[in-house]
Amino acid sequence: MPRTGAPRAGKPRVEIDYSALEDQDHYHRASPTSPEPAECKLGLELADWTREWKGLKYFVLGWVGISLAAAAFFLAVAFAVIARSVATDNTGFEPDHPDFLLYKNSRFQECYNVVPDAQNCSAIRAGLSSHSTRLPAELGYVDNVEGWAVNGSADSRAHPPVYDWCQIASCFHGYKIIPSTARPSATILPDIVCWWTVLFTSASALVHTGQQLWAAFENKKKPCRGIREISWFDWIFFAYDMGGPILFWWVSFGLFAADPAQSATIALTAWVAAWKLGSITKYHPYSCALARHPRARLWLPRAFNIMAFLQWAGGVYIMVVYLGDLGSKVSKLQGYDCLASDIATAPGTTSCSAAELCAKDALFKTIGFTFKDTFQAPGPYTLIAFFWLWTLMALAPFIFLFIGWVSNTLAGDSAETRRADAKYVWSFFNVGPHIYLAFASSVCVAFAAAYAVHMVKNWEDMRDREGPFMWHEGCHALHVPLSPWRNYLDVSEYARDFRIVKMAFTA
Repeated sequence: MPRTGAPRAGKPRVEIDYSALEDQDHYHRASPTSPEPAECKLGLELADWTREWKGLKYFVLGWVGISLAAAAFFLAVAFAVIARSVATDNTGFEPDHPDFLLYKNSRFQECYNVVPDAQNCSAIRAGLSSHSTRLPAELGYVDNVEGWAVNGSADSRAHPPVYDWCQIASCFHGYKIIPSTARPSATILPDIVCWWTVLFTSASALVHTGQQLWAAFENKKKPCRGIREISWFDWIFFAYDMGGPILFWWVSFGLFAADPAQSATIALTAWVAAWKLGSITKYHPYSCALARHPRARLWLPRAFNIMAFLQWAGGVYIMVVYLGDLGSKVSKLQGYDCLASDIATAPGTTSCSAAELCAKDALFKTIGFTFKDTFQAPGPYTLIAFFWLWTLMALAPFIFLFIGWVSNTLAGDSAETRRADAKYVWSFFNVGPHIYLAFASSVCVAFAAAYAVHMVKNWEDMRDREGPFMWHEGCHALHVPLSPWRNYLDVSEYARDFRIVKMAFTA
């Protein structure tokens, strides 16, 4: 019997791409007041001739790749240095050792007990007296393994550094040793922490720059897929930036503002992470993830930029507080608490009472110290340099815009011409997200790699628990601070684990 009616529908010959329908539905449901682009918004748009110039492509991407490889080299060396510091054999130098309150983690006791050579000590004390000019009268300090001044300075030429640290310490035999306990501020700004801070900030910026440049050279247009555009790799860096240099930093800053002397090193350059996020969240893949939320897409970059400014202002405040540690030898913060009750039983003799000794605040501050193998670019100076270099890079487009405005004004151009020129200058010099940051970061990575090479070359180091000390001539007494010979990481006390975590998260 023949079949009647419409023929039975068979299996469709063309399969439906449900992901494409989902993308279409995504765009149809976008806010009508803020229509979404059909394609991903790249952070860097290149002209066709630039994109097709393979030599430039390989040079730029090679530069980013080499910089990241150098950053990885530094991090590997830094991990090794930190591990060695933590694993230091502290036999006889344990924080619970009876003599730790007197000599800390230095070998000052060994040298203090050596019978001094009167003739040598006369020359040594003369050199120290001329060097210790930054302190009130009758106070002096040793901030160098050779006693005074680094090589090449006026002090060095006037008093050749022919004595080692132990000989110098022996000249203070018989001085009263003032016992003390260290505050967290006694451990601030060791070299490895400062370099880690600027290097990790730089490496993170270069990773995002590499992504933007790769996408710009590939120029593969594709529709946004919403939050799926953010890869696990992007999530890791975003979570790190949010959790470390932003949220953790504000916790650290709160503790610092409450009492700087009770705070470990706080990252001056953490604001760079917020500045970077304020730039990259305007573009792919973050702009795609926020396509259904136009208000969030508009305000999230602004919020990060505001956060960056607030953290930058906080960084300036930190620099003011750290001024003594960053710009000179003696800190402005009190790093130690004098133990008046233990002075009577401490070695040596003094003409001053325990109360008088503890009242001399200058004795209980942190002093910078230079070893023979100290890198020529010390960590604290590096922090200052890159803080202001990154600040200059953040302001670079505005500086060019201001120069253009001044030029137009002096030339008497019309308002319309000034607006057109300003638009051109802004588009020309505002070259994609954090390109200026990447430039400064590559400079940082180059110096950090040199520092890493320096650390490797000096792995069999010449340091032997030397450290700074300060004395008061009138009272015939001295104070021995912590030695920075292992970046203070050999000392298990004073929240060492917390200090390492803060360093790792750039907080």
